[in-house]
Amino acid sequence: MRKAIMQELLTEYEAQRQRNQAEELRRRQEVEMACPEITQALDARQGIIFSALRGILGGEAAAENIPQQMEVLNHRVASLLKEHNYPETYLDPVYRCPVCQDTGYVGELIREQCECLRTAFYTRLYRQVGLGENAEQSFEKFDESLFSEEKLPDKTFSQRELMVAYRSRCKAWADAYPATEARDVLLMGQSGLGKTYLMHAMAKVLLQRGFSVMLISAYRFLDTARKAYFSGHGEKNAEMDALMDVDVLMIDDMGAEPLMENITISQWFNLINERQQRRKATVISTNLMKDELRRRYTERIASRLLNNPGQCMLLQFLGDDVRGRVKKA
Repeated sequence: MRKAIMQELLTEYEAQRQRNQAEELRRRQEVEMACPEITQALDARQGIIFSALRGILGGEAAAENIPQQMEVLNHRVASLLKEHNYPETYLDPVYRCPVCQDTGYVGELIREQCECLRTAFYTRLYRQVGLGENAEQSFEKFDESLFSEEKLPDKTFSQRELMVAYRSRCKAWADAYPATEARDVLLMGQSGLGKTYLMHAMAKVLLQRGFSVMLISAYRFLDTARKAYFSGHGEKNAEMDALMDVDVLMIDDMGAEPLMENITISQWFNLINERQQRRKATVISTNLMKDELRRRYTERIASRLLNNPGQCMLLQFLGDDVRGRVKKA
């Protein structure tokens, strides 16, 4: 996926450079039609540049007055443009990014990706894996002020203290993966407590570290598993294979999918068990409480998520729904 996205972007950058060159040619032809005398100054300026380059390549010392000649010609070009109601920069090179000039890379001896290319790459990657419009959710932008400082009922800590601790634990897990104590993560609690936000923040860190990540809803997982089930056990299913093979699979809202007899429970167990055997990480969020999860999915599945701290890190979210407090950009 990463290689395909980067190749697609580099192709787009090349097409943009061709459009830039076409626009530069169009502007020059337009100006020369309106102001024929500018052609001589432009050609003279180009001739000085080529002469200097030939001298450098031939091992000859550059003429001392080249800067002065260029300054005179640049002033002449700017004056003619202004006289004919064009901006003085109208014939400057055209590009969207002034840093890399639409090459996607910066640096002379060491070539590095320009920030514009990195941003475009991750924007596209986030969309491909399922982050999409939630790509801005990150550990850096986590706003602890949204959570109450009052002590939670029957607890010695507040919702804010709990969420700050969970932010740290989720970030530490994403930073350390795959060298984590627990391979899987279960985010459990009512809606609007920040489970999905932290899941998305984890995904961003993992993607930036080079791991493959997929984010899907529990409904989509079951739909994919159902189609694979009815297509025949002997047939390959690309979507189901992707769910099994991705480094980190993130499933949001476990418990919101329909409970289909002989399908839902068996497919959940198959997914969790198979990925654990392959030592692949699965991060799940659910609005269900422990007893509800056991009743809905049976002890066979619940034990894989609730009773083995060495395999699954359980984070139980408490407090009030904060969705109404989220600051709008």
